[in-house]
Amino acid sequence: MAENPESSFIALVMAGGSGTRFWPASRPDKPKQYLTLWGNRSLIQSTIDRLKKTTSPQNIYICSGKNQKKLLTEQLPEISQFILEPSGRNTAPCLMLSVATLLHQGLDGATVMGVFPADHYIGDEPAFTQTLQIAINEAQSSQCLITLGIAPSSAHTGYGYIEAMPKEPGATSSLVKQFVEKPALEQAQKYLKQGNFYWNAGIFVWRLDVIAEAFASFLPKEWNEIKSAVKNNQVDKIYNSLTQQPIDIAILEKAKNVRVIPADFKWSDVGSWNALLELLKNSQTNPNVVLPDNSQNVQLINVSDCLIATESSKKVVLIGVKDLIVVESQEGILIAHRSQDQKVKEIT
Repeated sequence: MAENPESSFIALVMAGGSGTRFWPASRPDKPKQYLTLWGNRSLIQSTIDRLKKTTSPQNIYICSGKNQKKLLTEQLPEISQFILEPSGRNTAPCLMLSVATLLHQGLDGATVMGVFPADHYIGDEPAFTQTLQIAINEAQSSQCLITLGIAPSSAHTGYGYIEAMPKEPGATSSLVKQFVEKPALEQAQKYLKQGNFYWNAGIFVWRLDVIAEAFASFLPKEWNEIKSAVKNNQVDKIYNSLTQQPIDIAILEKAKNVRVIPADFKWSDVGSWNALLELLKNSQTNPNVVLPDNSQNVQLINVSDCLIATESSKKVVLIGVKDLIVVESQEGILIAHRSQDQKVKEIT
């Protein structure tokens, strides 16, 4: 589907994840991004709702696995632009496939593309929309790869960091000095004090021709393969041979034209049950999180810092415990200490 001629911006939502850390609510037939973890909209529906404040549905594309097409059409009837991967190969192949497909469909190289994970939480949507518009404007008028850096609120060790160079006078962004993988606590504390380090939210904005040039520079063989496969309708034949790697390592850590725009809105990648508990709990009024939030089936006595999620109408009672994750679904029952929730992915 060709780009709306009235728009020079398109949004690409990456929705191919399996969400293994959210078992037993997340399953192969319903990954994390299709779950409703708060409110009445799933994570991917909330992401699309947020983007529709910047662009129209016909300018929103979704890259996901072929096995998720049914879920996509059920949850997002207003979106018809799907770029479907034969298998999950991480974000670099996902973006190469998406960019090659969009250019093959006739989109102009000057079109600005925003890249967004499908399953993240954004707390201040007006601030998000404003920051995104700044990034769009900068990407349109430059040959840069733009990333949004979240102003850190704590020395978080579960996120990657972006180190920014000093801003030039009057600039809205800074050149990126380096990307840092998840640091140890002591290092994260130093980053927090320095003030020029940001959480890497995995949100990127660039022109199609600029990211295509980066692919040609740093992944020339695979970029040529995927362009040829898209042109000849042979993606299924070559996709599994592409190196499984994130865009950060494949391109952004090597390119010299990467800039970061500071973003000051509440953000979380909602990467685990404990992350969800930290995000939703309010220790002032209730130190626990019960999902769905209108559940009448959960009873708590002398309980603190626990997350309880249940899909059935069975009564769930917790007495005299703290720091637990309790999740009941048709797939199974999970009971875990919140400090051990990263091990949930080992089950799947």
